[in-house]
Amino acid sequence: MSPLTANQQQMLADNAWLHFCQMGNFVSTNARPLVLVRGEGSRLWDHEGREYLDALSGLFTVNVGYGRHEIIDAIAQQLQSIAFVSPFGFPSLPLLELAGKLAAIAPTGPASRSFFVTSGSEAVEAALKMAKAYQRKQGFPERTKVVARRGSYHGVTMGALSATGVPEYRKGFGPLVPGARHVPPPYPYRCRHCAQCSACTGGCADDFEEILEFEDPTTVAVVIMEPVQNSGGALVTPPIYIQRVRELCDHYGIVLVADEVINAFGRVGGWFGSSELGLRPDIVTVAKGITSGYAALGAVIASKQIADAFLGTDDNKFMHGSTFGGHVGSCAAALATLGILEREQLPERSRQVGAWLLQRLREVFADHPNVGDVRGKGMFIAIELVRDRETRESLSQEVQLMEWLSDQLLQHGLICRADDRMEPVIQVAPPLVMTMEELDLLVHRLTDVLHVLGRRLDSVPARYAAVPLPAASAVPPVATPARSPSIAA
Repeated sequence: MSPLTANQQQMLADNAWLHFCQMGNFVSTNARPLVLVRGEGSRLWDHEGREYLDALSGLFTVNVGYGRHEIIDAIAQQLQSIAFVSPFGFPSLPLLELAGKLAAIAPTGPASRSFFVTSGSEAVEAALKMAKAYQRKQGFPERTKVVARRGSYHGVTMGALSATGVPEYRKGFGPLVPGARHVPPPYPYRCRHCAQCSACTGGCADDFEEILEFEDPTTVAVVIMEPVQNSGGALVTPPIYIQRVRELCDHYGIVLVADEVINAFGRVGGWFGSSELGLRPDIVTVAKGITSGYAALGAVIASKQIADAFLGTDDNKFMHGSTFGGHVGSCAAALATLGILEREQLPERSRQVGAWLLQRLREVFADHPNVGDVRGKGMFIAIELVRDRETRESLSQEVQLMEWLSDQLLQHGLICRADDRMEPVIQVAPPLVMTMEELDLLVHRLTDVLHVLGRRLDSVPARYAAVPLPAASAVPPVATPARSPSIAA
């Protein structure tokens, strides 16, 4: 490992264009970018040899950790047999096997069909088109509206961007696809209905019903929501909300899409967030963890009722597709990933270890004046930051807080996400294989960073709870990463 060469530095300054990134920060050849060059388990190393604890799984993606040769070998073996099969009418063997495995575990049921794409944005785009086309085939061409939640992120393609509830992402790209409507998300810590109550009152579900009635439910084609919403910081949908939304969709004939691009494949415990929270969707979108980031793949998993509407004559097919959807190498990677998740029982480990980590963080930051809430499910946790714990005063007006906080996390050897798309939060989503020793280190490093935050804000933590770690036997161990070159059964 060594610093970037002068040529590489110049290519960064002149030619590279990173996503959601101000490239003006790199136009100087004196810029110091963080270039990650190696990963193993839950740890990463940059080009100058510095080590980091990856507490974000890349981007909520590398669920089974880095350096899993079984996935790499599965891709290589598949590409040696055949490197490309057109998805336009030609089924590949790994695609067939993957579709069967997803149907066996999906909350849409064992007769589900999977339509493969290459990313989460594409999965959402295809799902929204599928839902609207389904409504038209059912004889309801006036059903064109999409209802999503404020603050939600569903992707960057035009349909997905229209559904996205983060206004700054939509600025400058209009006109977007018409018909998108947004409702307040369930957000217990700052809910106008129940923030001071001991449990959810269901007021958030009333908000949802009200917008349906205002818009006229006969004009609504689809509702899309994440079981645990990412933007805003691991907002777990309450059971009363889930039940009401499902009942309303059934009553009015609205298609319910669960966006599980982040939630699925063990992230929130269980195979799917929908299953963990008791949600029965008509369509599920997935990506990210389906291959643990080792290859690009996404999917739209449709229930039998939705998929059967497209059977019959040739003019009844779903008119959508992409060249690399369900690429053979990506499907092979997904099969190997699912094999690891199942064999090492990582969804169950996420459920158990995530509950431990959530409780540990709550205990450690119980009296920190700048920690308002610690919430989440499985290995998907957020720490909401406030100016004052007692008043819940927001830090949203603190200038450049997120940039400063991101730098502090990196300086302490942590890759997390400092996010202020709603209120400022630190998001924690480690690989599902992170060891107990590494999780302890994660907590200690977060503690150090929040001490520094307290000094910046002139707040002095009253104390940090000195709660001992549980015995090693109290939580499931991480299995030794498999190195078999075979594709998981």
